[in-house]
Amino acid sequence: MGLFLVVMTLTMCKNQPAATPSTPEEALAELIAGNERYVNEKSIHPHGNMDRVGETAPHQAPFAAVVGCSDSRVPVELLFDQGVGDIFVIRTAGNNVNSEMVMGSVDYAIEHLGVKLLVVLGHGSCGGVTGAISDGEEEHGNIGHLLATIRNDVSDYVGNIDSLDAAIRHHTQVQVERVVAYPHVAEKIANGELLVKKAYYDVNTGKVTY
Repeated sequence: MGLFLVVMTLTMCKNQPAATPSTPEEALAELIAGNERYVNEKSIHPHGNMDRVGETAPHQAPFAAVVGCSDSRVPVELLFDQGVGDIFVIRTAGNNVNSEMVMGSVDYAIEHLGVKLLVVLGHGSCGGVTGAISDGEEEHGNIGHLLATIRNDVSDYVGNIDSLDAAIRHHTQVQVERVVAYPHVAEKIANGELLVKKAYYDVNTGKVTY
């Protein structure tokens, strides 16, 4: 019985979430560790119970924000093995921040929620970038506007679908540059209060690289 209790105690401790990151570097380390757990099928699914729901109901204090794609193959909380209240997630087709609405959400995460880390997460086989650089039939309406916006950011790759992966990575970099160009964001970075990172999610392996 004594050995059983020891094993159970160790197992429970192992499955407990780490302390909330207090610095940008700790926040990045936590996302990296979470993705490693996810890829190796060792996710602990932290902060996923009703106690956490009740704890966060009056107030949210996420340690990171992620601008990700709306693609159904990119489940942000799952691939970083995070739970309720851990990540402020902003998702748009093509993870594009070139609009006041999206940038307003980014500002909210940085200015009002005080996140330590902002990740712009691109991913393999992105449909938004694929449509933007393809020579296919032109889309109209809101889809056409979306693709035109992405196309402006990857103009060197238009018509060259064989360079899709490079276009996706470049597009993500452009979004990062767009965010850090805002003076209030640059100031927080300079003061060590915020880290902004570009990342890439491999839809074949589940791995995130920075």
